[in-house]
Amino acid sequence: MKKYECVFILRADQPEAAMAARVDRCKEIIAAHGGEVTLENHWGVRRLAYEIEFESRGNYMFLKFNSRGTAVADLDKFLRQDDQVLRHLVVVDEDWAERNRASMAKRRANRPADVAPQAPVSAPTEAAE
Repeated sequence: MKKYECVFILRADQPEAAMAARVDRCKEIIAAHGGEVTLENHWGVRRLAYEIEFESRGNYMFLKFNSRGTAVADLDKFLRQDDQVLRHLVVVDEDWAERNRASMAKRRANRPADVAPQAPVSAPTEAAE
């Protein structure tokens, strides 16, 4: 299973119960595909950088979850068809920071301590005649 992140923006004039209902539906979709929500973070109502469908404010929700790829398609379909959702985005959470840290530690362990990195040597150029 892969790790995913989902952010969606609901119209700001909707009550909190509407946000809770959509989050519950997202959890149901993810659970139906054998996944689980690991983090749920409600960012609240914020001003949008630009108007979307004549709305200048939106209610943001952030979800992190583990699931198979089939859940993403159904989640995307649900959020796309809901007319109260202004925008949504589902991406793979690649945990690049952890892998980068492990890779750099491995490189440091393999590099001899007494050898300094050398400057690149340029090839001699022929003089113009």
